[in-house]
Amino acid sequence: MSSTPYLRNACPLPRSPLAARAPAPPVCTPRPRSGPLTSGRVPGPRAVPRRLWAAAGRVDDRAVARLITDALETDGALATWTALCAPALAAVTGAAPALALAAGIRAALGARLTRLARPGRRPTVMLAAAPGEPGAAGELPLSALAVVLLEHGIESWRLGADLPWPALSSAVTRAAPAQLVVWSSAASADDDARRAAMEAAHPTVPVVPAGPGWPESLSLPAAAAVCLALAGAR
Repeated sequence: MSSTPYLRNACPLPRSPLAARAPAPPVCTPRPRSGPLTSGRVPGPRAVPRRLWAAAGRVDDRAVARLITDALETDGALATWTALCAPALAAVTGAAPALALAAGIRAALGARLTRLARPGRRPTVMLAAAPGEPGAAGELPLSALAVVLLEHGIESWRLGADLPWPALSSAVTRAAPAQLVVWSSAASADDDARRAAMEAAHPTVPVVPAGPGWPESLSLPAAAAVCLALAGAR
């Protein structure tokens, strides 16, 4: 199956009758600085496919979910996150469009996780947001990473938001994962110290520091590559 137009050439989309009738919503304008889900320069509206941009501007989370679902089916989670989700989340502004965009992405990723899950297969990777991580800042990239792993046959545990470091350490002790991914969007000296303590307490469990909040600043694709290499996936 060929790649969808909005992933093959993300900026701009080829015009369709639907896209031609949907004006660019005035509420969606680029943020002046980096958002919590990406690092570096923030793309403007022209870097986001028109149909996704228009759906967010209409506050149509169902349309967002359909577009993301189609992309996941055709191009996979890694390409979908990189070409669609991350640029849109970084550039959108306005509370209502941002909520609709996040809700649509969350729904599409959740449905994909349900479809790919294989009951009875033991998870081996634990995914957690760093304590204090705000809302979708950790939830969405970790859900996308979970889909990437499932596409390679690797199940994961996804822990709840804002789990304190001691509770996370206890979860590692109980579940004994093969690796732990901790997503952080904002630098914190306390997180660095806690991470070092986690590695000392669980020396056999590699800790993958994902997100721009860590000194390594691993993007989602880079974190996925580390996880797959540790799992020996092909």
